[in-house]
Amino acid sequence: MDDNRSAFCPTMHRLRGNSGRDILDAPGRNNLDFALMKDFQLGERLKLQFRAESYNISNQAHFGYPVSAVGSPNIGQITSAGDGRDIQFGMKLSF
Repeated sequence: MDDNRSAFCPTMHRLRGNSGRDILDAPGRNNLDFALMKDFQLGERLKLQFRAESYNISNQAHFGYPVSAVGSPNIGQITSAGDGRDIQFGMKLSF
């Protein structure tokens, strides 16, 4: 986006203005999740399952949408981001 923020101004009531549609672009999102599971048989009736799960395993930044409020000093800037990598472990006992 251009640095000319003065090109955006509020319109009069019930008028749409002359800006094109979808002129503010947000960055794309790529997400890779991964899970591993292992079952262990504990006797005849018991089963133990171990799980390891990772969300956003590549730890790619997921930026938010640009500010689109006309009159805001941050118009066109991205001011937020999503969470980073998340890893969790779990166990389940079935009987």
